[in-house]
Amino acid sequence: MRAGVTEIMETGHITLAESLCRIWCSDPGNKVYLFTIETHSSELSFLCSTFQNLILVVKPKEQKVEDFLNDIGNYSLDRLYLVTLTKHFRIISEWQLKTRLFLVIHNTDEWFGNSFFKSIKKFSYSISKNLHFNLWIYFFKVNFIFPGYKKKILEKVQKSNGRLVVLSRSVQQAMNMLKIQIPSEVVPFSVFDSSLVTSHPSQTSRLRICVPGILSQYRRNYLAFLETVEVQLPELKDQFIIDFLGGVRHENPLDNHTLIFDKIDALKSKGFSIIVHLVQYIPPGEYNLELSKADIIAGNMNVILNKYSIYGKTKETGIPFAMIKAAKPGILPDTYPVPEELLTSTLVYHNFHDLGKILASLISDHRIIEDLKIKALENSGKFSPELVYNQLLEEVSLQRAQH
Repeated sequence: MRAGVTEIMETGHITLAESLCRIWCSDPGNKVYLFTIETHSSELSFLCSTFQNLILVVKPKEQKVEDFLNDIGNYSLDRLYLVTLTKHFRIISEWQLKTRLFLVIHNTDEWFGNSFFKSIKKFSYSISKNLHFNLWIYFFKVNFIFPGYKKKILEKVQKSNGRLVVLSRSVQQAMNMLKIQIPSEVVPFSVFDSSLVTSHPSQTSRLRICVPGILSQYRRNYLAFLETVEVQLPELKDQFIIDFLGGVRHENPLDNHTLIFDKIDALKSKGFSIIVHLVQYIPPGEYNLELSKADIIAGNMNVILNKYSIYGKTKETGIPFAMIKAAKPGILPDTYPVPEELLTSTLVYHNFHDLGKILASLISDHRIIEDLKIKALENSGKFSPELVYNQLLEEVSLQRAQH
């Protein structure tokens, strides 16, 4: 099979692009093409030395997006994954496709169920939270300009006999409730990478708690997490390290990083060990190295981001996929639908006081962590590229049999 993976957005999802390449390259009989831009090529080029059946195609800076997309038609692909779509909606809607299009849907609420009346409500809701005029223009486009193009893009997916792609079964199930006529498939954001599995026992060192993701109070409740650490774990502060494994970005006016940094500095002055990465973006190699050092991953996400956007229902969080990628156990809020495959290596908390008690028990008794690590390694094996690839093929066969 000849499969293509396209990631041409500057703020794209290169981890997902990498995962798709690993999945389809797991069958040596496949020919896989990765279409991307120069910004991402340096971070993804290592895949070519890993997989002999992968070809990297980089868009020259001077080439127009529409010309690059049209050139893709010359590769005689059986399917093409469009990983991220945050702009160029008109160009994509007019694209003369020559293959089956597999469109990754990161936020179902931005693609489905949006009547004109609902668009007015969402626009009013968005601008009520933002005072920046430039964002008002953006939200106007999102609610009144882009939907027309998105409708045409969805029609292209359907006419090409393609699929919608989501990142978890829980999001797929919620999307199916919307009575969408286009078939869908599930592709995990990250697949298991055995090179990231570490064997050092946590009994010999301080427990390393990793909180992955962009440092965003809107997405994750860092202030409550830090307050929990300060109040409930002061006597154990010499026995653990916290790694906030994510860059710092300023595109969301709802985020006030000063409050988070002030709280971190206050805890550091009291002797707590906290690692912060003061960059906009952590390169994949560095991110993977730091992730591999973790003993457990803590998910402090706000499951309900707003009345339209909910983790595990309309979109996904990267927390469980970090667990999958490096075979790490995790702690997640009980309102989030934990993937069935990860249940035995996941602890859940009801509130932050509850989270504090769980952390205290893990820090005090490392045997709990070691047992969870064994289960995490077993669970992550269910997300190997080979197994995910076979599951995708089985779903295709099943859908054909049903029709």
